[in-house]
Amino acid sequence: MPGVLQVHAGAFAPGVLPRQTGRVKVRMLFQPFEDDLSLYRVLELALADDRLSEFTVVVAWAKESGLRRIRPLLRTFRARGGIARILLGIDAGGASVEGLRAAISDFDEATVLHDASGTFHPKLYIINGEAVSVIVIGSSNLTRGGLFANYEAGVCLELDLTQDADAQVHKTVTGYTQRLQEDRTSRTLTPDLVQQLLGDARYEIGTEARPGTGPASPGIPDGMPLLFGTSQYAKNRDPAPGPAGMSRQPGGAANGGIPAAEGGVPHQDARTVARVEKLGEAAYRHKEFIDRHGSMTRADSLAIRRQMYGPGQGVQRTVNLFGRKGSSSILWMNHQEDGQTRDEDPVWLTAEGTRIAELWQASRTAADTSA
Repeated sequence: MPGVLQVHAGAFAPGVLPRQTGRVKVRMLFQPFEDDLSLYRVLELALADDRLSEFTVVVAWAKESGLRRIRPLLRTFRARGGIARILLGIDAGGASVEGLRAAISDFDEATVLHDASGTFHPKLYIINGEAVSVIVIGSSNLTRGGLFANYEAGVCLELDLTQDADAQVHKTVTGYTQRLQEDRTSRTLTPDLVQQLLGDARYEIGTEARPGTGPASPGIPDGMPLLFGTSQYAKNRDPAPGPAGMSRQPGGAANGGIPAAEGGVPHQDARTVARVEKLGEAAYRHKEFIDRHGSMTRADSLAIRRQMYGPGQGVQRTVNLFGRKGSSSILWMNHQEDGQTRDEDPVWLTAEGTRIAELWQASRTAADTSA
């Protein structure tokens, strides 16, 4: 039976070391070197394989920096009938609000696990169908770094489920994931639960948006020797350099075309920083939708805001995002001639909304380097 990753045979030496353990094909993942196999490349191939119809992720944490890079793969996989599930943790300060919200929208099922008696720290990816299973176990979280950029190591198992030994391996691994799902420490991840976690000091949920607040930090003083050299090996390329519409500037700094300080993050005054922190994600999500679809209705905007803030009072409070076209609000809406509000009314970003969205893009992309 042809392997899912058969196209790689011999292409990743010495990083890929296929060997036989019964019928199991074992390949090694070593990052970040370009001539070795990365987690992103495994997911790219497996999610495109028509024989594979279920995708299960179990990770300590997932971030928007990682989910953004596999989002096109997930959309294609789900569009052809694939089911995607994720179980993620929130321990050790690694979770981000952007990652939690993206997990809800990018997967068919999203679950969060927290056990106060210990740290939730696995990294496990399963892509399977009726007769084939691909399993990755290693050190990679679902982040930009975990997919291709960080120094990571893991193993990729290609299983033939028509063989008893392979089927037993698959059963053992999926039994572990099912046990986690069914435990009392797990809860279905919803927008309401995200808001509860953000409001509870016991849980450290961070953000991937880090707007610059002042002058760039000083560089290395003249004459001070470096303690470490730079790698002589070629590194993995970024499969998705940034959000939709983000251009990458010479030297690798992605800043969306906004004049930026060193590192790609624009300097901002205190008022702008506060507005970006408060409104940036909402503005960006609306901008991304309009960039992708060409237009947006009130119903589309409402769906985004419900996902971010929850139904009921949460979304009702977002009415203040709207104003006149030239106002300091981030959104404006074309009403019908009778003045009534309808779901099909067009919604657009104001110039201020576009500015805030682009600043949020730039700050988030700069934060990717630490993910």
